[in-house]
This record gives sequence, C-alpha cells and structure tokens, in this order.
Amino acid sequence: MSLLDFLRSAFFNLGRRKLRSSLTILAVVIGASLVSLLLSLGIGVEGFLTAQIRAMMPPNVVMVAYSEQVFEIGFTGPMFGGKPEEISEDEGGSRFDLKPLTAQNREDIEALEHVERTDPYILLTADSVRLQGAEAKFRTALSSLPAYQAEMRQLVAGRHITDQSLGECIIANGYLESFGFQQPQDALGQKLVIQVKQAKGIFGLPSEIKDFNFEIVGVAEKTVNSTEIMISIEDGKEIARFWADSPNMYSDELPPSILQAKVDGSQYAAQVAQEIEDLGLGAMTSDDVLGVIGTIFGIIQAVLSAFGLIALGVASLGVINTLIMAIYERTREIGVMKAVGASKSTIRLLFTVEGASIGFLGGIIGVAIAYALGSAINWVSHITFLKDFETFKISVFPWWLIVGVIALSTIIALLAALYPAHRASNLDPIEALRYE
Repeated sequence: MSLLDFLRSAFFNLGRRKLRSSLTILAVVIGASLVSLLLSLGIGVEGFLTAQIRAMMPPNVVMVAYSEQVFEIGFTGPMFGGKPEEISEDEGGSRFDLKPLTAQNREDIEALEHVERTDPYILLTADSVRLQGAEAKFRTALSSLPAYQAEMRQLVAGRHITDQSLGECIIANGYLESFGFQQPQDALGQKLVIQVKQAKGIFGLPSEIKDFNFEIVGVAEKTVNSTEIMISIEDGKEIARFWADSPNMYSDELPPSILQAKVDGSQYAAQVAQEIEDLGLGAMTSDDVLGVIGTIFGIIQAVLSAFGLIALGVASLGVINTLIMAIYERTREIGVMKAVGASKSTIRLLFTVEGASIGFLGGIIGVAIAYALGSAINWVSHITFLKDFETFKISVFPWWLIVGVIALSTIIALLAALYPAHRASNLDPIEALRYE
C-alpha cells in the first residue's frame, strides 16, 4: 500500500463514525487554538516592544559608562531575591554611581575599529511645554539625539533635525490633538516654549526657571512615547547645563557619564561592546535589553502555552480511546486483512496514520480558528485602545507558528496512536475472525 492508500483508508474510517471522530478532532482543535492564539499574542506584543526599543536604542549603538554596574539588568540583584553584595574599597555605596568618563576614555573608544563617532548621552528634564502665545501647558519628555538617531524615527510631516540644528525640534504625534492641530502639517513652523526649572528647586531650594524656545520642524509617527520632543545634542547640552546649574557640564572639564558609540554596522555592536569592556568600562547594546525582554516573554509564553499543551494532552487521550474503540469495532476486518497477507507493520501503520490524521485535521482547524480570533482581536483593538497605533498588531501569525502548531498537534496525535496501533497489529488473525 502507498501512503496515499493509507491516507484514503484513514479518512474513510474516520468518516464511518462521524460523531465520535468529530468530538475527538474538536478536542485537538481546542488545544491547537489555545497554543497558537496565546503564542501569537505574545509574539505581537514582543514585536511591538522590540520595535520601540530599536527606535530608542538603535542596534548600531553601544552605550558606554565608567562601570558595568550601570547597565546591569535582569532579576538577580538584591531587589529581586539576590544575595547582599559586598562593596569593595574603591566602590561607592550606590549601585548606579554615574562617574564621569575621562577624555582619555573617549579617545580610547573612538580609536577602536568599527567605531565611527561618540556622542554624550544627555539626561534631560523639563517642567512643561506649551505653544508660544498659549497658556495651556503639557508634560514632556525631552530627548537629545544625534542626527543619525533622529533620522531613524519615522515622520508623518516635516524633516529631521541635524547635528547643527539649534532651536529646532520634532514633536510626538500625541501633541497634535493637545495643541489643537488638525493635520500634522499644521504644526510645522509653530513655536514651542519649553520651561525648565533648575534641579535644586526639586529639594525646595531657590532656583531659576527659564524658557527655551523651539520651532517645530517635524512630527513623528505615533509610538508609545506620546510626550517625546526631540532636540539636537547642542540644544540638549544647553538645557542640561542650566538644569544642573553647571556651565561646564558635557565639556572637557566635566565629561559625560554615559557615551553613545556608533559602530559602522550592527553586526559589530557585540564585538565593540566586548572591546570596550576589555578597557575596563561598562557597555550595553540593544540586544542586551532585548535579551532580557525575550527571556521574560519566553517565560510568559511558556506558561500560557502550557494551557494549550494540557488541552492537547487531554485530546491525545481521546485519540487513544477513539482508536481502541475502532479496534473493537473492526476486529474481524483486521483479521481478514491479516488472513489475506497484511503484515503487522501494515496494520500498525494504518492506525498510526489514522491517529495522525486526527491531529492534522485538528491542527489545521485550530490554527484557522485562532487566526480568525486573532484578526478579530486586532480589529477590536484598533478601534478601541490601540486606535493610535495603526501598524501594531497585537496578534501575529508568522508562518513558522502556523506550521509548528499543525506539526505539534499531528505529532502528539501520532504518538497517542502508537499504543492502539501496536495493539491492533498484535491481534491474532484466527481469534479476530471469530470475534463477534
């Protein structure tokens, strides 16, 4: 018999007991649907977060600090159940002590192969932002970016800022409605006033408040950071110096604590990070952050998928029961097949293919139902809580997920069919022919 003959026989036998076969397949459908839908949700959310992190920290950038502890991420620290750490004599008590890098540190980094340039990572804070001539103030998150990073942000109107830009900014899409603009183009050329209060005012000490004026030259695509305003490195330095009341900040006299090193290819980021660590400094790439996120989502997806796997496990019991019942009903038939020369392997393969067919059909139907549910979830989310993120799909079905779930349900059903198949192949033909 050819494989096609086995398949024809399997589907014919399943059709002989339609209700029982349908209920068994339904159990597989439930498990396959749960596994594929839950995994698709995890893939969609992880992909969205990955895209946001890539936008804020490009793959061709290595963050550099004086100590590697600044970039330690994970779940093994003292705040997450880790043991108390001993502090050496040359360490401070703070785990994240931002000690300034030296000019020599910067030269050593720029001398490394594949490093194109370095820029200070500027920490900024502002009290509010408003349109010039308007009274309504809004919260804001300032980002001071080198031109190559600003150019990676997608714009819906206007142009990007450059390294030489002074007094120019790009606003987040979320400000359009707040500022009363109907279209992104309406915001271009408008003046913004960013109000900054010096840091010592946070502690109740007398401090100055200063307004910084900017012209809107671009409007960014919608992202999760709906309050971001992007300005150039030079404008960022000016605001940071005022905020810290330190005119020498980000100069040779008082170098930055964190640098952004741009490499000439994202494939060299890990290599450059290792070379920076060999210099005794701390380094972090976007892959380091994404690795932690991937671990978190891996755990979440494993937990969620466990429910679907349990359902598939229960369905496998149904497969076993269905095939054992089929053996009792077709005992004389099996006896006849053996009497005319069918071998044990033929009988075994016949029932194994029948079990695998149950898993295959259940997998296909389950993935189809999950895909339909995922599409419905995407549609509902885009008209409700995700209406500002048209390109984000909360449920994503890559081809490998579809193929993987179908293959998984087929394999589980096939394994479940091994025992009934073995039992059927060992039937004595004489006893089988006498069976009533």
